[in-house]
Amino acid sequence: MPFEMDLECYEEARAAHSQDGRSYPDLDAYIARHYVDPNRVQNQFVGMASAAPRSSAGSGFLSFFRDSENKVARKGATHPKTDMAPMRREDALTYASEASEAKACEEVTAEFDFEKHESALNERMTHLSDTYQEYLLYLIENKGMTNAEVYKRAIVDKKVFAKIKANPDYHPKKMTALCLCVGAKLNLDETKDLLARAGYALSPCDKTDVIFSYFIENGIYDMIEIDIQLEEHGLPCIIA
Repeated sequence: MPFEMDLECYEEARAAHSQDGRSYPDLDAYIARHYVDPNRVQNQFVGMASAAPRSSAGSGFLSFFRDSENKVARKGATHPKTDMAPMRREDALTYASEASEAKACEEVTAEFDFEKHESALNERMTHLSDTYQEYLLYLIENKGMTNAEVYKRAIVDKKVFAKIKANPDYHPKKMTALCLCVGAKLNLDETKDLLARAGYALSPCDKTDVIFSYFIENGIYDMIEIDIQLEEHGLPCIIA
């Protein structure tokens, strides 16, 4: 059992949790889309390496770039904007596509709230060098939450949270850091940012990380539901 979890709080929450058979049918599709089996990737890599052709001209990226250079040399075309020769149909279509994209970009820029996003960027730059502890406390305050509200929702022991608050260099377990992301109701970008400050990352080769990502991305901040889904997918529960 992870010693950083509040076991008593967890058992109370699990007992009080409604057993309405709620399921997440799209979770399996999400896992299939985001999960990368490390064994399969390794086998594919080995197979590709053994099957790669070897020649005096080279292979891999070198061959790709040489082929690209040859194609450009054979084509010998100039840009339609600077060439006075009659424009080919393909070039005309490309030019029209570029003009259309430029117009769409101008329309998006016109609707973009630069002041709002500049303010958010400046605020993020201010906290660029924050430690995990400093950034967590900043996010909690910025979202108008209390510390107790966060660690209770995360089912993290009060003493552990007190250690994090008192010590800027405290290094929580990854599961504790993930649970606190749920407790603070962070979005996916904030979660990745906060985890990185503790030396962690959401791995596509870890189904637990993928499931946490699913719940965070969909704004479902319920540790009991997450624990149930971990159990149903044959993964270690938050409380073993």
